[in-house]
Order: sequence, then C-alpha cells, then structure tokens
Amino acid sequence: MGRTVMSIVQAFHQEQESWRKFRRALTRDDREAFDRLFEHARRHAAEASYVARPTPFEAVVMAVLLEQEKALAEIRSRLDKLEAGRLDKLVPSRVEGLEAGHLDRLEAGRLEKLEATRERKPDEDPRLAL
Repeated sequence: MGRTVMSIVQAFHQEQESWRKFRRALTRDDREAFDRLFEHARRHAAEASYVARPTPFEAVVMAVLLEQEKALAEIRSRLDKLEAGRLDKLVPSRVEGLEAGHLDRLEAGRLEKLEATRERKPDEDPRLAL
C-alpha cells in the first residue's frame, strides 16, 4: 500500500510546476522574485500540512502573505527608528570614523530639511516653480 495523499512539499512542487510557463515569460529579475515566493511557501510547509485545504495554492498564498507582512513590519520598524532620529540603533556606534552622535546630528538635520519641505506650500517650493 502506498500513500493516498501527497505530502504538502510535493503539492507545493506540483503547484510551482503548474506556473512554469508563466515563470518562463518573466524577466530574469522577476523570475528570481517569483522563485523567492515559492521559497517562502516551502519555509512554511510544516504549518501548511496542518491545514486541510482542497487546493494547496491557498497555503502557498498564505505563506507568501505571512512572509510579506513580516518584511513590511521590519521596514516599518526601521522607518520609525529613522524618523525618530534613532539612527544609532540601526548602525554600529562607529561608521567610517564617525561617532553615533555625529550621525544623529546629521540625520536630525536631514529630517529638519524634510519637514521644512513638507510644510511649504506648492507655490513656495522652488522645485515646483515654473
């Protein structure tokens, strides 16, 4: 007697194979991104094996969405730290001879310029003048 139900890894592989023609039509960069999506899915194969779904593609999509959400949360966190002027938590205390305090002051200056640009009305912004 053999297996009557294919494993989730086999199902993921079969799903990826069904997209082979689509993948072939993509550019090289897009193919690499496409392959990463299925890598995300395989990373969550154990979790997907607990879900009894008629189509494995649903598990693939949920795994990809989960990884995308985690990446987005990390980006938001880093952006919040930058906007708060906490550059020293993102970089080592010494970068190319500069101390973290110098980097904070540099970043604060950039943020002040950005805020000043945001506060300008379009007719006051020299970049938008005709």
